Amino acid sequence: MSVQTIVLLPGWALGSAPLAPLAEALHRRLPACYRVECIDYPGLTSHRPESWVAALDHALPQDAWLAGWSLGGMLATSLAQWRGRRARGLIALAANASFVTRSGWPQAMTGEALEDFRCGLRASPTRTFKRFSRLSAQGGRDTRRLGRELLAALETTPLDQALAGLGVLSALDLREVPATLKIPQLHLFGEDDALVPGAARHAIAARLPRGGRTASIAEAGHAFPLERADETAALMAAFILAADEAV
Repeated sequence: MSVQTIVLLPGWALGSAPLAPLAEALHRRLPACYRVECIDYPGLTSHRPESWVAALDHALPQDAWLAGWSLGGMLATSLAQWRGRRARGLIALAANASFVTRSGWPQAMTGEALEDFRCGLRASPTRTFKRFSRLSAQGGRDTRRLGRELLAALETTPLDQALAGLGVLSALDLREVPATLKIPQLHLFGEDDALVPGAARHAIAARLPRGGRTASIAEAGHAFPLERADETAALMAAFILAADEAV
């Protein structure tokens, strides 16, 4: 049996290390013919999503399952659109279709709030990373520990790369993409996410083609793939196996 690859793309300004528990949980739940890879982004300073997607397309194996958390989920969605049938499936974790509000998409952060965040990042990176780690951990079961882990990962990211990732996050507009994808797709959310409103799940669900699914994890915030790795892996593995069996 051929080896199937699942790639995990990290969140904004975070390397692959925080997703290691999720990767390990997936390994335990999937047959040996599946390989899970946690990906580090190239050291890009471009604020253009197209540059990031092109770099990922070049670096990642073809015919892979594309999965990602937050910004990673949005980039996985964009890469799935880029690849078309060359993507095996998509799993987006705590990822909005647009991180900022746009016409017909109010279930997101306002552009003004994101600009304030960008200015704060330039003026005081440490303080802004602390704020982001608290927001990401909010809604979880152990917010202090989770916040510390996220902050430690955030502080290893160079400022120019963090600003570039924020630019990509604000520029990505995927509102119409889920409806166009011809591959299996699953969108998972935390019920108490402070960064992706619950209404985003319903808006994305309304745009999914037949066979697309959404689900949420109770008592979980934005960082549920880290804190609730086993539950997240169980949902992902069940979806992947069912989709691959149907092929």
